[in-house]
Amino acid sequence: MDKRRFVVNLVSNFFSAISGVGISFFLTPYIVEHLGKEAYGFFPLSNNFVMYAGIITTALNSMSSRYITISLEKKDIKEANTYFNSVLFGNILISLGFVLVSALCCLFIDKVLDIPTALIHDVRLLFIFIFLSLVINVSSAVFQVTAFALNRFDKLAFINIISNVLKLGAIILLFYFFTPKIYFLGVVTAVTAFYMFIANYRLTKKLLPEVKIGWSFFSKSALYVIVGSGIWNSIMALANVVNTQLDLLIANHFFGASGMGFLSLTKFIPNAIYILLGIIVPIFLPEMLKAYANNDMGRLKKTLDLSFKAIFVVVLLPLSVFFVYGEVFFKLWLPTQDAHALHILSVITLVPFIVHGTIETVYHVFVITNKLRIASFWGIFISIFNFVLVIILCKYSSLGVYSIPVGALISGVLSHLTFTPLYAAYCLQESRWYFFFKIVKGLAGFTVLIGISYGWKQLNLFEVNTWLMFIINSLVLGIILLVVTLFMRFNNATRADIFDKLRQKVNL
Repeated sequence: MDKRRFVVNLVSNFFSAISGVGISFFLTPYIVEHLGKEAYGFFPLSNNFVMYAGIITTALNSMSSRYITISLEKKDIKEANTYFNSVLFGNILISLGFVLVSALCCLFIDKVLDIPTALIHDVRLLFIFIFLSLVINVSSAVFQVTAFALNRFDKLAFINIISNVLKLGAIILLFYFFTPKIYFLGVVTAVTAFYMFIANYRLTKKLLPEVKIGWSFFSKSALYVIVGSGIWNSIMALANVVNTQLDLLIANHFFGASGMGFLSLTKFIPNAIYILLGIIVPIFLPEMLKAYANNDMGRLKKTLDLSFKAIFVVVLLPLSVFFVYGEVFFKLWLPTQDAHALHILSVITLVPFIVHGTIETVYHVFVITNKLRIASFWGIFISIFNFVLVIILCKYSSLGVYSIPVGALISGVLSHLTFTPLYAAYCLQESRWYFFFKIVKGLAGFTVLIGISYGWKQLNLFEVNTWLMFIINSLVLGIILLVVTLFMRFNNATRADIFDKLRQKVNL
C-alpha cells in the first residue's frame, strides 16, 4: 500500500470529518435553544427519510465503484465508460421517480408524522428541500466514483471541507438575518448538494478525462450486471435502515415529538462516529479491490489488519474517553437537558458499534468477493428481529424511549458476534475463528482503555467543569491512551518507524 497516499487520504478525510462534525456540534445547542428539541428532531428525521430512499439507489451505486475500479485497473477505458454511463443514466431515471414520491410525501407529511401544529408549515418546507437535495445527490452520485477508483480521497475530502464551510456560512447568515426556522437547514442542504454535484463533476473531468458522457455508452446488460450484484446490497441497506434509521420514526409514533427530539440529541456521537467511519473505511477499499483482482489474498488480509488498527486508533480510542466522560460532555454541550440520561442512551446505542467496530472493514469482504446473497438474508432476519423486539419493548416494557437503543443493542451484538465474523471468514476461506480472535483482541484493548480512563478520572488531576479543562483533560488522557495503544496494537517494527518519523519532525 502506498504509505504516502494513505497518509494524505487519511489526514485529509479526517479533517473533512471534523469539519462536518464540528458544524453539528456548534449548531445543535443553538437550534435546541432557539427552536426547541421537538423542532430539531425533525431535521435528523428528514435525513432518515433520505436513507429510506437510499435503499433503492444502493442496488445501482453500491457496486458501481467495484466494476469501474476493476475496469480501470485492467486499463479497459471502454468498459469503464460503459459502466460509468449506465450508472449515470440509471440514477437519473431513479431521480425522476423520487420527484413524484417526494411530492406526495411532503403533501401529506402531517398525516404521516406527529407534528406540533405550529411547526407543520416549517417541517413541510424542511422535507421539500431535503428531498430536493436527495434528487441532486442521486443524479450525480457516480461522479464520486472516479476519485474513489484512483484512490484520491484527498480530493473528495477537500470538496467535503469546502461544502461544510459553505454550509456553516449559509446557516449563520440565515439565522442571523432572519427569524430562525428549521427549514433553513433544508435550504442549506440543497444548496450544498448542488455545489457537491458541480465540484465532483469537475473533479471527474480533471482526474479521468478519458471518461465521456454519452447515451451511446449506455448498456442495459452492464446495468443489469451492476444491479444484479447490488440488489443484495440494497437488501442489506434495508436491513441497516430498519436497525439504525427507524428509531426516530418509532420514537415519534410511541413517544411523540418530544420523545423523538430527546432521542435525536443522543445521536450526535454515534453519527459523528459513522461520519468518521464513512471516511476512514473506504480508504482501504481500493487497495483491497486491487488485491482481490490480482488474487493476492495475503495483501488483502494485510490491508484488512491495517484497517482494524487504524479504526481502533481513530475511533475506538476517543470512544473510551467518551464512555467515561460522556456525562460531563453533555452537561457542557446541552446544559438545559438531562446530561445523565443523554449519556446512558448514547452508551447503549454505541455498544453494538464497539463490537463490530473492531473489524468494521470486514463488511467490504462481502462486496469484494461478491458474496452478498446470504449476508443480505441474514441482514433481513436480524433487522426484522430488531424491529419486532423494539416494538414489543416500546409497547409492553417500562423502559420508555430507552426501549429503542436497548432493542438495537441486543440484536446488534447478536449479529456481530455470530454471523458476521463466521461468514466473512468463509468468504476469505479462513478458519472460522479468524475474525473472532480479532474481535476479542479489539474488545480486550478497548476494555483496557476504559479502565485507564476510569482510573484517570478517579485521580481527579483536572477539575473538568469548563470546555477548556475538558479539552485539556481529554488531550492529556488521549496521549496516554495513544501510547498504550501503540504498544498493544502495533509491532516493534511499526512502532520504531513511527517514533523515527516523530524524531525527524522534532529535529526539523
